[in-house]
Amino acid sequence: MDDFEARVIEIKFYANFLQKACASKCVMKYSDSELAVGESLCAERCTEKWMETFKKVHSKMNAGAIAAASAAQQQEQAKPQQKKGWF
Repeated sequence: MDDFEARVIEIKFYANFLQKACASKCVMKYSDSELAVGESLCAERCTEKWMETFKKVHSKMNAGAIAAASAAQQQEQAKPQQKKGWF
């Protein structure tokens, strides 16, 4: 599986999760073919809040991963070089 396929699967997962979370919170009845105004606004706000939260969490996780990788690289560079072989 390449990176593109992994991203597509991830997007599908989050879209499905978001649909279930916001629909269960905002949609009261499924008898109409269209959402009521209140349901539509609720779903829009729910989606916006979820996306903003996701962006913040994602950026914090990326920053933490970058910091950890940088610290590991600095630690590796700080180790004294061990001699290999006879000399």
